[in-house]
Amino acid sequence: MASLLIVTSLVTAGCGSSQDSQSGAGIAFRDVRPGTPLLEVVDEVTAAGLGLSLRDATFLNRYIPPELTREYAVCFTEDKPDYGAVDLFVVPSAEACPAEKGAVVPRPPVPDVTGRTSAEAAALMASTGFSPDRMTAQDQRDPSGRLDSATARNWRVCSQSPAAGKPFRADEKVLMRISAKCRTAPKSPSE
Repeated sequence: MASLLIVTSLVTAGCGSSQDSQSGAGIAFRDVRPGTPLLEVVDEVTAAGLGLSLRDATFLNRYIPPELTREYAVCFTEDKPDYGAVDLFVVPSAEACPAEKGAVVPRPPVPDVTGRTSAEAAALMASTGFSPDRMTAQDQRDPSGRLDSATARNWRVCSQSPAAGKPFRADEKVLMRISAKCRTAPKSPSE
């Protein structure tokens, strides 16, 4: 099994210049097992005083929702010494780590969010991998009208694009047509 690397600070007494340590040259690595819980790795990286970014370990280029980090595992790391940071390549904990970064894996289906509140639907789309900046909610009755986000959070999704069941693509825009009253039956968050 391939081992992973996690960044930790390397204490060097009298070695190198202060410029070296500021540029990240004072960084060493230790092995980490593929599938290590993301929060565990985040704690170690931040304790070392380093920044980090989250990236999909597969070719899918899925968005990683910060509020769902408990549900992800680290597959690979990549040191960014010029930035004093580490890229963490992750997958949902329910998935196995791919053999290599960017590996081709089956595309998950787009979830059916009709009948859910717009807040629930947005969270489900984000957990599938859609970035929030690619999601739009539109008033079913007045598509050109402005929505009050506090009110619209509780409106239900009447229709969606892309269609439920279609293979996920990170570059697609998500459109949810919402209304206070839809003909679609409400869904519970567990459905």
